[in-house]
Amino acid sequence: MAQLSKMGEEMVTQFLSRLPPKALMRFKCIRKSWYNLINSPSFVAQNLSNSMNNKFISSTRIIAKHIIVKDNSITDKKDIVNIIMHGNDEEKQFLLSSLSLCDDPDGDDQELSCVIEDELIIPSRLYQYCLCSRIVGHCDGIICLSGDGDTTVLCNPSIKEFDLVPKSCLLPDEDCSKTNSVGFGYDSKAKVYKVVNILSYCYSHLKAEVYELGTDCWREIEFNVEIDEVLPEPGFDKYFKGVYYWNAFRKPLSEKETHRVWKDTLPYSGLPLEFVIVAFDMSNEVFYLISQPEEDTFAIDRSLIVWKESLHLITYTYEGDAPKWFDIWQNEDPDFLKGSWTKCFAINPIEAVIPLAFWKSNEILMGDADGYIVSYNLDTRSLKCLPIHGAEKPRYIGAVEYVNSIISVNRANKIKYLNTS
Repeated sequence: MAQLSKMGEEMVTQFLSRLPPKALMRFKCIRKSWYNLINSPSFVAQNLSNSMNNKFISSTRIIAKHIIVKDNSITDKKDIVNIIMHGNDEEKQFLLSSLSLCDDPDGDDQELSCVIEDELIIPSRLYQYCLCSRIVGHCDGIICLSGDGDTTVLCNPSIKEFDLVPKSCLLPDEDCSKTNSVGFGYDSKAKVYKVVNILSYCYSHLKAEVYELGTDCWREIEFNVEIDEVLPEPGFDKYFKGVYYWNAFRKPLSEKETHRVWKDTLPYSGLPLEFVIVAFDMSNEVFYLISQPEEDTFAIDRSLIVWKESLHLITYTYEGDAPKWFDIWQNEDPDFLKGSWTKCFAINPIEAVIPLAFWKSNEILMGDADGYIVSYNLDTRSLKCLPIHGAEKPRYIGAVEYVNSIISVNRANKIKYLNTS
């Protein structure tokens, strides 16, 4: 009987671990033993693994961040921006929309086959400067949002849970200008999720700090690379396989280097700048510098994107309201810590503004000038719209490939979860 009882418990565990988060949140209320089981670290890890490796799902799940004006009759862009920046909570909504994307060869030529599965309204108390709030990292179902202020929010859309990250421990004096560049990812050695913050004081002095999910404060770490500024840039900041990446620049070390720097300047410097990638290893808490590909093009923009299980760099420039072209660069170093680049694909010209994410090997999501998210097919070179719209500037619309999980972001939950990726 004891053996049969044990087998029954194992079958229940296997059954429950394959259920989506919504069902599990309801089942926690059925009995105390199920509540304890669903909250256990081993079950959380098993459920995440099942969600990531579910071969029966033919669609791709995407989380899209966008801001909308509730009154659909308001169409003037100036009125929309004014409401988003200064309107009250009754006039606008900050949404994380869960979308299911799939192939539909017989579908509409203009619109992608897409189902809006859920829409999560982010409470206004958890964000500020909402126009510029961005998805700065996502891992195992947790989304990290950061704005132009000092507000960083962790949320799990699957279980509708939020947590406001504590204020920085390195805040400067009020009379000193400051910028902060936030990243989020997983430390596989310590088995904990981390937020990392790079702060710049008066454009001259950089410091770094780390916050671990489940704690109540930041701790300062060594910023061990020599750069002049990290540039929080929509579409560039990226977490991938234990490492977080930012766009940054430094002044040339000597006149000999001026032939290979990006032909760009900042108003306060008047000097040519070399753009580099700053990489942060979540486990070792060490920063690295990676050179970007040599270019002679003026006013170039850049994005990092995951394509075919590796990171690629996309460079592009603008002509009017839309980019003239996109070039996709592959880094030949398997660890992605060296600046050895080869151009592997060119897209030109299309009516899109910023690359967001690949959702298939030949389909890339992009934001367009009107605030829509579109999907571009590399093979057919065609664009299809998604049935959602963002009222804010297109460069602040976000979309990431997403996996369901029941990992809590509540600071009161001290459990350190096992990562299965």
